[in-house]
Amino acid sequence: MVIRLTAVMFGLALMGPASAANLRAYAGVVAGNAQGTGSIFACATSGPTIGNGWFAGISLPTEGFTACNLNGGIDDQQGPSGPLTASQSATGPMATPGSSFTGSAQARSDYWSLGVAANGTATGGTSSSTYHQAAAFASFTDTLTYQKAGIATGTAGWTNFAFLVEGLMSSAANPPYTQQADVQLSIRVNGKYIWDSFRATVVNENLPYVRGGSTGLPGSFMSGPGSLSGSALVNSTANFEIQWGVPFTVEVALLTSVYPCCHGSSSSTDFLNTAVLKGIDAYGPGGQVTDFEVTAGSGAHIGPQGLAAVPEPGSWALVLGGLLVTGWGVRRRQMALQAAR
Repeated sequence: MVIRLTAVMFGLALMGPASAANLRAYAGVVAGNAQGTGSIFACATSGPTIGNGWFAGISLPTEGFTACNLNGGIDDQQGPSGPLTASQSATGPMATPGSSFTGSAQARSDYWSLGVAANGTATGGTSSSTYHQAAAFASFTDTLTYQKAGIATGTAGWTNFAFLVEGLMSSAANPPYTQQADVQLSIRVNGKYIWDSFRATVVNENLPYVRGGSTGLPGSFMSGPGSLSGSALVNSTANFEIQWGVPFTVEVALLTSVYPCCHGSSSSTDFLNTAVLKGIDAYGPGGQVTDFEVTAGSGAHIGPQGLAAVPEPGSWALVLGGLLVTGWGVRRRQMALQAAR
């Protein structure tokens, strides 16, 4: 198995706002029983593989996959243009002889549109050294500037972002053993703090815990024992501080992790076609501001109504073709009028 590991970070401290637009699509799976060599402490310390305040991704021994005899890998794609996609799958042994954990993860990242999915099945028992996790992470960093006639540059204000979140998650547990699956949409502005706009967690076959912003989640989500499905328009409700006419940095991340327990249990999440920007609220000294202009450093077409659909290349060809036909028709009429004079 080819492992593409371009950026593995452990517990990095919070950093300031990024200076350039960037996308990231991460998919990771780890399976097996960690077996280090040498010191008794070998492969005994692990942590999340995405830091910078997100603390996401699979949990992995600091020595890595090969040194700890673990199966799996991380597909970590990063770059300024998208969409980016990542995928990973793996199977590895569990503590019970003849048993295994099988997992997979997917991520999709584009500016103001993210998606993640993960699933896993565990057939045997575990020990303190057994790894059985699949995780996905999709994020973007963009720089925005709000402008409105009559509002001076540097005027203090605040903003919120509304995302459409839709998908499903399930947990088929094996009580009394415990397992958990999580999905989370988080936002950070100017590097100050991370705000969870959406969070869903299911433990064993209990009713999922679901929250949007700082309140209960509206929308069409339906939940049952160990399951959740549906959609909702989620507003950040964080009142991020900004200055009108001054660029500010926005980081948005959608992450998921599944941790099936053992003995035939499984869990999955599928939010691969979700987390799309549907609206921006902006405020100034006089209250909410409407009809303002948004400039994105990434070049994304966004505004108060959210992410605007950009025609596909084929659609552009039809539009240009129509303009040419219209122009030719006007030209023919002009020529006919000139010939009739």
